Amino acid sequence: ANKAEYVALYTRYLLVDSIARQFGAFMRGFQSVCGGDCLQLFRWEELELLICGSPELDFEALQRVAQYDDGYTAEHPTIQLLWQVIHELPLEQKKGFLFFCTGSDRVPIKGLGNLNFVISKNGADENRLPSAHTCFNHLLLPEYKCKEKLRQQLLKAMSDTEGFHII
Repeated sequence: ANKAEYVALYTRYLLVDSIARQFGAFMRGFQSVCGGDCLQLFRWEELELLICGSPELDFEALQRVAQYDDGYTAEHPTIQLLWQVIHELPLEQKKGFLFFCTGSDRVPIKGLGNLNFVISKNGADENRLPSAHTCFNHLLLPEYKCKEKLRQQLLKAMSDTEGFHII
């Protein structure tokens, strides 16, 4: 009985008492921005969707709405290879691709099918890495002729270019 009480009190201390001051400040700030009766209109699932975005990563929908520029079309061989590579990626790397192109690994509320996503040709040098203008959801993709080279360069760009350093 003493152990159960100890665990309960210690848990309360860790999750409530030790952060009461910080949580109070957060709650006051949150209420000043989002407070009022309007919050009562939403269920917690709806609030989570508004704050976190959709958990559904539908890259088929993104492929359908993607726009192409500077010589690329949906039928261009490099674009076909790109979508093959993306669809083969595991979930975490798909999130990484989304982050690389948009600056967020979260999906907009209405899904990837509502994202304004543009892929532009960025030369023919296969040794260049892809780059992106994250504010505009714009991928700059060199013209790769080999699927493995495209995969290698894309994954390298996704992993090596996070932040503000130059590789």
